[in-house]
Amino acid sequence: MPGFNHQVEMKLDPVSAPERLRRIESWCGDWQIGFRVLDRFPGSDTVRIAFEDRGLARAFVAHFGGVLVDENEIENAMAGDAAAEDAYDRLAREYPD
Repeated sequence: MPGFNHQVEMKLDPVSAPERLRRIESWCGDWQIGFRVLDRFPGSDTVRIAFEDRGLARAFVAHFGGVLVDENEIENAMAGDAAAEDAYDRLAREYPD
């Protein structure tokens, strides 16, 4: 998901989540804002929505609420994923089928 580095985290009531997500999709479509809804956290009512531009993420927060996710958190998570993948590749080379 390159480019979608500006994330907003928001809580969604499970009952009203489908309608709220439809309103979000409509609003972003009307303003031609590219976005991605990331997977919900298991057992949580929290969802993250990613944008390509920080200004668009801020406009989203102003309109729908939520909080901007610290960009360092995202970078650290991506670096951790890359390190884990490297470890898996190394193990696969050391222990082939």
